[in-house]
Amino acid sequence: MIKDAAIRLFAASGYANTSLEEIADAAKFTKGAIYHYFKSKEQLLLEILADIEKRSITKTAEAVALCEGSAIDRFERFNSTQSRWAATYPDDLAILMLTSIESANKKGKVSKRVSKIYENVRKALDAILDRAKADGEIDKSVSTEKFVLTIMAIHDGNMLLWYRSGLEPEVGRILTAAATQMILYRYNELRLH
Repeated sequence: MIKDAAIRLFAASGYANTSLEEIADAAKFTKGAIYHYFKSKEQLLLEILADIEKRSITKTAEAVALCEGSAIDRFERFNSTQSRWAATYPDDLAILMLTSIESANKKGKVSKRVSKIYENVRKALDAILDRAKADGEIDKSVSTEKFVLTIMAIHDGNMLLWYRSGLEPEVGRILTAAATQMILYRYNELRLH
């Protein structure tokens, strides 16, 4: 109940612009009762971010690891699983985007947590490429760092565009298809070198 209220408010206004009093009111708790469960607003956010990571990148990495086929099949699984997460949990997406911006270039637990989430996204993408190298789909000497950064940029940009569309399903489908096409195009460049 407390987390649900905080998720709605953090998604709508951001962490920095949401007070503990607002969360307490929305959850129909007293501020003191919230302190019974969470020692601070920051701890509440950190627990929500951990939940978001489980629903998002942990599930995506598991789905990709179970995917048979080529690297392209695994990238498509990555893309489609992330799209389904965002469609199912749009408030998660808003919180991750807003918190990422609010905590950028700062020190602290929230900044570290957001960085860890993005590092785990990168690791999931690296795992696809490591498997592609092991399977002989791309040469083992090819550097994949720029490719992973490109995919992350496409991913984040598409998620932002979709959110800004008002969560329009057709826009989401178009962006998911476009991301898949761009990943295929960039992946084929890796294979040619």
